[in-house]
Amino acid sequence: MISSFNQKNHSIDSLAALLLFAMYVLFLLFLLLFGAGNYQASVKSLDTNNSLYTAASYITTKFRQHDVPGKISLTEIQGTQTLCFQEDIEGKAYCTYIYFDGSSLKELFTAEGSQADFSMGTDLAQLQDFQIEAVENTFYRITLTDTDGHSSCFLLHPGIPA
Repeated sequence: MISSFNQKNHSIDSLAALLLFAMYVLFLLFLLLFGAGNYQASVKSLDTNNSLYTAASYITTKFRQHDVPGKISLTEIQGTQTLCFQEDIEGKAYCTYIYFDGSSLKELFTAEGSQADFSMGTDLAQLQDFQIEAVENTFYRITLTDTDGHSSCFLLHPGIPA
């Protein structure tokens, strides 16, 4: 004999299964939202560090490439303070200018003595500010500020310090 109690479907069984499924979906949704928030924060942090690191690394590399005293100078062209890295290529003098234009650090490679058009420069990094200051013994103080207001300041010297 089969009990009639076992054969009946109760609505509470369906409701429990539906509630369990809804809790599972809700858990997955929260997990996805928190993961996305953490990912965004991580990417923003990397972008912030990357902008300052890229600019500082590029300028440091340029100093090392031109490590002969007298080949690096601080000049002002068109009201813009620039670093000029001088070099001779096949008997001709060239200058690489690094300068701040608007919201980005830029580089312009041109023949020395030619009219430099800073609008032709190549973007190196997005920054809020870039300051260059010559200090004693031909050291240069470089201050970089990224778009979030984080700053980095360092000293560089062309050649072997005296």
